[in-house]
Amino acid sequence: MRKNPSLLPAILLCLLPAASYAVSVPLPTKDITLNLQVFIQPQIQINENGAPNGTDASYDMYVRRTRLQANGDVGSNWSYYFQVDNANFGKFGNFTSRMIVQDAWVAFGPFGTKGDNVLLVEGGLIFYPNVRFTITSSANQPNIEGHPDMLRGFTSAVYPGTRTTGLQARGWFLDKKIGFRGGIYEGAQQSSAGAGINPHHYPAVAAFFNFDLIGSEEGSYLYQSIYFAKDPILSISLAGTYQADALRVAKGLANQRSLTSTVFFEFPLSEQQELIAILGGYLYGNGSGSRDTGVGASLDVGFRYEFVRPYVSLEYFNSFDCPSGTLSTQCALPTPAVGATGIHLADSRNVRFGLDFYINKSQNHVLAEFSLNRGQSAFGGQSVTSAAANAGYTPGGLPIQTVNSLSRTATKSFALSWNCYF
Repeated sequence: MRKNPSLLPAILLCLLPAASYAVSVPLPTKDITLNLQVFIQPQIQINENGAPNGTDASYDMYVRRTRLQANGDVGSNWSYYFQVDNANFGKFGNFTSRMIVQDAWVAFGPFGTKGDNVLLVEGGLIFYPNVRFTITSSANQPNIEGHPDMLRGFTSAVYPGTRTTGLQARGWFLDKKIGFRGGIYEGAQQSSAGAGINPHHYPAVAAFFNFDLIGSEEGSYLYQSIYFAKDPILSISLAGTYQADALRVAKGLANQRSLTSTVFFEFPLSEQQELIAILGGYLYGNGSGSRDTGVGASLDVGFRYEFVRPYVSLEYFNSFDCPSGTLSTQCALPTPAVGATGIHLADSRNVRFGLDFYINKSQNHVLAEFSLNRGQSAFGGQSVTSAAANAGYTPGGLPIQTVNSLSRTATKSFALSWNCYF
């Protein structure tokens, strides 16, 4: 009988006192530094009606993320970062290795890599800066997964882990009051997105700006969803992306376009109590008749009292109706029925309630989350359906084409996630 890998070693590693520290490797020169860090995220997920028979709950225990990170500096003008990740190991009982190089970049700072005003030229395998949540630490999201359902037109085949190869400028100005990153990226090409996509081999372009109105969040590669701050922080971000002929809809090739904005607010009442609120807005223009052309919003509100943070998260997405005069063969009707492109079949109305327990701030913490999923969601029965190739089955019951319909009663799910750095 085959023995399945156990989560016990990963969980025990999370209990080590060194769980919050990277290992600094001594090198024969002081001009080069090397830091090693491991991130393990065991997770349990229960989905209503997610079993093969379509009526019982499904129970999955797996390792959501298993990462090895290496980073450091070369002199005062160069920095580097390398990371491998084995995502969703054991999910749906699939222990096939998914290990990939997820990050690999080098950055040059002509005026140095540290300080109150920094300009970096960065190249390699990097984040595609389409929204603040993309460039927020995966171990420090407002809920278990952030808001992946709000990213429309970006597939995992083209943007694995929301990364792509590219060259960008990154840094912060005005004494850490404005953070920025943006440049030119590979994006969707025929080799990754399918035949007929992007026949001219156009690159993608994107830009992200974060304006710190009160306090500052700048100075690091990633943003956070909680800083355990002593002083208030208020910021607003704006991001835009564009790539020509990057998507295919019923009318033919379409451009990928997005405009997003996020307001972040953290207000400490004391070192033991603070309010955190994050409001996101999303606008996508991914071609007429696309279910991913529309508007969305997300809201995360939490209150930390000492080591626990109760929170609520809301998600909303609504695709645009077909333009007047559009042929029925080119655009679906604005109903839950299946049409040529199925607009409104990927709309979202999701709500999540959770508790975040901090063992050592965000370096080692546990999240327990209950969600009501109505429409497209990263959780619930539809998440099994969309991953049927990995699950090996599609839950019975309603046909696949109606599994995301807003006319269905919301499905329930529960997730428990342990985030451990050491």
